[in-house]
Amino acid sequence: MSLTSLLDSITNRQESRKRSKWSDYKSLVAAICDGREPGADVVAQTLADNEKTLDGLRHDVLLLEKRRNLRAEMDAGPPLDSEDRKLAKQIDRAETELKQLVDEREAAMAPMYQRQHEIKQIRKRATEAQRELRSTCEDKELLEEYEATRERYHEAQTECDHLEKEIAQHQRWAVIDREKAEMAGVKAEVTRYNRQADDYEAKIARFQEQLEPLSEHAADLHAMLAEIESRFLVP
Repeated sequence: MSLTSLLDSITNRQESRKRSKWSDYKSLVAAICDGREPGADVVAQTLADNEKTLDGLRHDVLLLEKRRNLRAEMDAGPPLDSEDRKLAKQIDRAETELKQLVDEREAAMAPMYQRQHEIKQIRKRATEAQRELRSTCEDKELLEEYEATRERYHEAQTECDHLEKEIAQHQRWAVIDREKAEMAGVKAEVTRYNRQADDYEAKIARFQEQLEPLSEHAADLHAMLAEIESRFLVP
């Protein structure tokens, strides 16, 4: 064998041993990443053969784990392409159907909205016409009747409001005196507070007797005003 051939053979064997050692190291990293526990001697020898440290081994194990996870995420994409295309078609079809339904609904409701708008305009004009009919009425007798009735109604309603306030005030006073009577420790005080409460309640009864017919009278006058106002609207 020539010297050149011998050197080539030695070089090839060295390269082969180097590749074998590196392969052993990669297998060690993979085994640890898989959760297997290689023997301490195997780990030490493999690290020595590849001039690696424990920190380097830890780094390579974590890196392999990360890359495996990345590859798993990458591989998860392509199998979903078919489903994604199918969903896209379903969504397009559903959106087309929805648009058709919306168009049909809008077409069906368009006359309703139009009629509603017309009704609002008619009612607006009706209100304006009513207001103008009222303001343009020049029937002297009717206007005098309205003003006289309105004044009577205002007086009656004012008196009703006054009586209602008096009733409410006397009710509060009666309640307060009843409470004072319950808390009073002296008999004379109990008697005095109860007598005052009795007086308030008697006044309340008289106020209510006055209020009932007066309220009816005010209601009648209010109805008369409405009837007179309806005559304002007659051309």
